[in-house]
Amino acid sequence: MELLLDHFRLLGVSPVVASDGVLRTLQQRLDRPPGPGFSQEGLNARAELLELSANLLADEVRRQNYERLVTEQTNESAGIFPALDIPSNLEVGGLILLMESGQAIEAFEGARKALQPPQAPALGSSRELDLSLLAALACQQGGSERKHERHYETAALLLQQGIQLLQRMGQQLERRLALEADLQALLPYRVLDLLSRPLTEIPQRELGLQLLQELINRRGGLDGELDPSFSQEAFQAFFQQIRNFLTVQEQIDLFLKMAEAGSVTADFLSAYALTASGFAQRKPERIEAALERLKTLHEVGVEPEIACLQLLLGNTKAAELHFQRGSDPELEHWAKEQGDDPLAGVCAYCRDWLERQVLACYRDLEADPDLEAYFADRDVQAYVERSDRRRLHGLEPQHEPITNFEFMSTPSADELEELLDNPAAEIQQLPQLNLQERVQQAKTWWETRRWSRNQRWLAIGLAMVATSAIGLNLGRKQEQAPVIPQEPLLLPPPPVAVLPSPEKSPNPEQATREVLEQWLKAKADLLAGGNDQATLSKLASAKLVNNVVDNRAADASQGLSQRVSAKIEKFNVVSNSPIRLEAQVEILYSEDLLDAKGKALKQDAAITLNNTYVFVRPDPKQAWQLADFRSSN
Repeated sequence: MELLLDHFRLLGVSPVVASDGVLRTLQQRLDRPPGPGFSQEGLNARAELLELSANLLADEVRRQNYERLVTEQTNESAGIFPALDIPSNLEVGGLILLMESGQAIEAFEGARKALQPPQAPALGSSRELDLSLLAALACQQGGSERKHERHYETAALLLQQGIQLLQRMGQQLERRLALEADLQALLPYRVLDLLSRPLTEIPQRELGLQLLQELINRRGGLDGELDPSFSQEAFQAFFQQIRNFLTVQEQIDLFLKMAEAGSVTADFLSAYALTASGFAQRKPERIEAALERLKTLHEVGVEPEIACLQLLLGNTKAAELHFQRGSDPELEHWAKEQGDDPLAGVCAYCRDWLERQVLACYRDLEADPDLEAYFADRDVQAYVERSDRRRLHGLEPQHEPITNFEFMSTPSADELEELLDNPAAEIQQLPQLNLQERVQQAKTWWETRRWSRNQRWLAIGLAMVATSAIGLNLGRKQEQAPVIPQEPLLLPPPPVAVLPSPEKSPNPEQATREVLEQWLKAKADLLAGGNDQATLSKLASAKLVNNVVDNRAADASQGLSQRVSAKIEKFNVVSNSPIRLEAQVEILYSEDLLDAKGKALKQDAAITLNNTYVFVRPDPKQAWQLADFRSSN
């Protein structure tokens, strides 16, 4: 066989080393054989080749003749590397020395070729064992070298070849398992290597997406921790980096597929990707799909995001409602600073949300979060007008605010008939048609008041990365490796915290129904003038409690009170998990408005309310708490 080594490299000495240095190196090499497992025949072949090279280089005359020959061959054939002819009986020793000289991949190829017919050794022979061990060691070493050089896919292909070879030979089980472990550990790097390729390398990118799905499945999903070798923190940092190499459509396809498998985090991320695509490409239909996904999740804490989506769809009243319901005191204070028009705060928040969390992390998006340009687009305007007409004709639900006691007013039959008879007049009064002017006004306020607060929404794992905080722009700088973010922001928002208390019933339906009954009773007591706020705080979220307290304060300032009757008629569980339950409820409801002397000023007949209630608890051992509700009509 021909060995791509000269005598200097085979022995491991410099071309200027003296004779005594050659002999000293020879002894060192003989005293330090390769790792255990090789047969004595293989080690003897290695030693014989080392001695042949040392004898030549230690003889001044033979060495000069050899150096002159190598120089002539190099000058005659530029780029041709000197090689040594090795007898077949010394082949194993030569391949071992080739691996030791740093040419592990070449040694692996030589061993693989020697193990194939017609050169295949006899089964069970020492030569077969030596070549199998050599192939395993060379493959592992070559894979490590390619990984160090960041040629991850090349390293993976080499490891796969080694595993297949050892499986075919039925040899070196322990070494084969080590190669498989190396291949598994290489998976994240392969994904990074393949997805960082130019968008024109379609087959490589498709393989990268398949491997990414395989990695996520191996973990048990985006939120899983089934892979002990890949911690949640490391996976989050990796996934944040990977997202910047994916196009917006690739992310939509990936997250929708995982969402169909039941991943809540993927549902959130798909909503963000759909929003980014819809806004950048002026396709409100995709924003509508994103809104439906967030609505379906019914997660507590995404009201501001829903408000932004409603705004982008032209539903200004719904946007203002959701923004108000989801704002904490700090956000409410900031929103009021944007101007007297409540829509100003929503517009400013939406623009910042788009810039920081929605339009970042996509390789092919370079969109400016310009709301004025968005609403000036003809396709967007046509969509908003169609939605207005559909709502007027009752084909879509009206976005009306919920009152402080689960009551949503609906148009009477006469009012609906009037709307259908005079749609043009009603359309002229809709605020959505003046949206472009109001957005321009909000933009003016925004330019003079940049939002500097540290948004709590960055903690939601939907966006995971903010452009200003991390400085990524892979769409413009593809040659620059992304920076790994410091904060793990992959997971969805945690459930609303509740006060721990003993569980009243092992039956979730019965327990949540009891919570709702207590809530309705305590709320009615407070509106009647009682002081049951502490009980309300144990039963429901702070937002719902504050709504009741504010309503009572408004009545008290005028010397009024309410006599409320609310009785649960039907309670049907829609979805149920250990920490979240959703139920559709029919309530027989009536209320009377009373003056300071208890005289009824206004009496309403009893009606049936159809509401959807969401109950949460952070731990299955804790009590249920009412987190939110909405009309089911």
